[in-house]
Amino acid sequence: MPAATLDAFLNSYLGPSDELRSAVVATVRQLTQAATKVRNTINQGVLGTAFAGTRSANADGDIQKDLDIFADDIFLDAMRHAPVALYASEELEQPVLLDSQA
Repeated sequence: MPAATLDAFLNSYLGPSDELRSAVVATVRQLTQAATKVRNTINQGVLGTAFAGTRSANADGDIQKDLDIFADDIFLDAMRHAPVALYASEELEQPVLLDSQA
């Protein structure tokens, strides 16, 4: 049996015109792009000095690393392009309102 890809699954999940399913697919695709962007940056090996620093504590009390902030910014930007109302992460003290109509 051939391996299914995420894109193939999302296309089959989408099916006939369904606003909620379309929103889920759009959000998952944005998350996938963000994760790929973070992975590609890590694979370039530029993290040695660029993201080696630390910052203050996050909302959970953990020490934030520059990579944490970088990745969080990438995911936040991705969610700005998805039908998402609020974005929250442990790197932020409060959720960010993205689209009150989403």
